[in-house]
Amino acid sequence: SDVEEGMIEVAQETQQQTTTTIATAATTTTKTTSQLFPTNIISTAFTAYEQVPHDTTSFTQGLSYGDDGYLYETTGLRGKSKLFKIDTNTFEVIKATDIDDMYFGEGSTYFTDADGNGRLIFITYEEQTAFIYDPITLTKLQTLSYETTPPWNEGWGITFDSFEGEFILSDGTSTLFFMDRDTLQVKRRIVVTRFDGAEQDDLNELELMGGLICCNIWYADEIICVDKITGRSVREYDLSTLYPREERGYYNVLNGIALGEDHVLITGKRWDRMYKVRFDDWLSCSLAIDLLSWLIERILKHHLLPSYGHYKPRYKRVDDTFEGMGNVWN
Repeated sequence: SDVEEGMIEVAQETQQQTTTTIATAATTTTKTTSQLFPTNIISTAFTAYEQVPHDTTSFTQGLSYGDDGYLYETTGLRGKSKLFKIDTNTFEVIKATDIDDMYFGEGSTYFTDADGNGRLIFITYEEQTAFIYDPITLTKLQTLSYETTPPWNEGWGITFDSFEGEFILSDGTSTLFFMDRDTLQVKRRIVVTRFDGAEQDDLNELELMGGLICCNIWYADEIICVDKITGRSVREYDLSTLYPREERGYYNVLNGIALGEDHVLITGKRWDRMYKVRFDDWLSCSLAIDLLSWLIERILKHHLLPSYGHYKPRYKRVDDTFEGMGNVWN
């Protein structure tokens, strides 16, 4: 199609820049960020322990697990953009809906609204429009507008921070936007930087994991996870060996990150597969965050420090123990 051809032309123009970015990331120094985190080198420490099927016609833009036990995926291209509800046992599509042909679909995420209802948000590329859906029926409930970086005001990826009650949205630049859940008004912004301090643009699909915003980079087989206050990269992963380009096709890029209970699900545009992945070297990072969160909560609970109303624990509590994300990262 004309849209696909246009995207290929853009991709060819940016290939040189992307290659430079990969090379820069691969040669970063080994100076530590802090004693809590691993050294500042791009990591290849991941294990793909299961492969599940994926529709090869899906131009994947957004991927997220819902609290209802289903997987939700959104796809792009004008006239072909869809929202899928997927069974997590068989990974078969059990329900689907289209958006109007005038829209180029982009990222999506499952979230909980102000009344406690599970909902889906589906953003669009150039139309500054977001749609809210009922995940049970995939009925469209609401249409909202938003703005990002002028003059294009594009939408690329989106995730939801349930502890802050806000969305985090990317627009293909180096900026991430924190938006009000109900209005999509921008509350604040951060600029994402790599280990070497360079700004990273082409931020695409997003997922919030272990308190970090994990972003895949358009046309780079990389996922970087950044601090949501400073925008600085904390973890960087090279996933080029997960499904090599010579096997899947150069333009079938990695795009799709969904956090499951014991894995991260990763796929790409027109891939015939999705992978359940664990990150082998994240234990020291995630465990430190888990322990610190648990310790602070215990201190506040037993009145060892003044109680601050704005404190929100990062992790679920189970019988006075902490239940964090360690099983995903080791």
